[in-house]
Amino acid sequence: MIQGSLKNLPLTDMFQLIANSQKSGIMTLTRFEARARIYFDLGRISYAHMTPGNHLGEIMVRMDMLTFHDVQELLKRQRHESPGTLLGRMAVELGYIEEDDLLAAVELQALEVLTELMSWTDGSFEFTPPANDASQVPAGDGIDALALLMQVVHGLHAYEDGVSPDAVFLRSGDPTAVELPAGGWEVLGHVDGRRSARSIAAEIDMSERKVFHLLATLASLGVVEQAPYPADEPLVLVVTPSEALGRLLRLTLHRAGMRVELTAVYDEALERIESHHPQALVVDEDKEGVAWDVVREVRKSGAHGHLPVLLLVDKPPRGSLFRRLPRAETLVKPFHEVTLQRQVSKLLGRSF
Repeated sequence: MIQGSLKNLPLTDMFQLIANSQKSGIMTLTRFEARARIYFDLGRISYAHMTPGNHLGEIMVRMDMLTFHDVQELLKRQRHESPGTLLGRMAVELGYIEEDDLLAAVELQALEVLTELMSWTDGSFEFTPPANDASQVPAGDGIDALALLMQVVHGLHAYEDGVSPDAVFLRSGDPTAVELPAGGWEVLGHVDGRRSARSIAAEIDMSERKVFHLLATLASLGVVEQAPYPADEPLVLVVTPSEALGRLLRLTLHRAGMRVELTAVYDEALERIESHHPQALVVDEDKEGVAWDVVREVRKSGAHGHLPVLLLVDKPPRGSLFRRLPRAETLVKPFHEVTLQRQVSKLLGRSF
């Protein structure tokens, strides 16, 4: 096992060492609460993920390979039937996607993980022998580690300038009078004077960094201009112990023009409500009864006792003669993306 600090051995140097010597193993990087794992096979990347960070299910939804409903079905199967199997591998085996689709999604996930890691100036790392369980790693020849590293470095330089995620833009000039950059027309199509840059990025299969850069470029070309007002995007607190579901909920609520605060700990719900003042609360019932206990605490909290709440449940709730259920809307899993957006919008008193 090799271990050390990123201050003493930068990530770029480690990648060159592993790729050039064709090593196999797992690189684990840790910084504060974040942890990333990169699986290498003979110097090529097989798979990469980060916690907290993007999830393969979220990426396949963004790439239009799977629907929001599909991923929930797969997560349910994974949890109850195959807890050790990669969600993407399960999607291939059940016929949701093809092998080439999985490899494309895995490469995009690795690109986004490595892009985030390149911003780390400190933290610890260790390189350990490969795991015996190959079910976590997709098939294929893997990803050229050095080529991926060069792609990340190019992207970091190319998309260095960007707008604020909260910025709103208005169309201002004639886009046919100038030459728009690649992807510019797609971004421009979502500019409506209401949506934030964050919400626009959620709709497009591009990284947030690239979308923010393209908006800055469109503004410099005089095609759009920043609005003098902020986006009207209410804050929704989402409580779920499932990182995969949390990322999906974040994506779909961003698409609906909402800001999202995530927590994986039920006991932190009241503290987050006090500190962030959300306009609505969404609670995923991972274990029967726990989510309802959160609602009871919220209803007894005084200032936030009337906060609109939506519970995501596995089956319709049933009260009892001895303990009535507190006031909350419910949505049975799995559900479609538009159903969630419509129900949360209704809680917020917004049209959808």
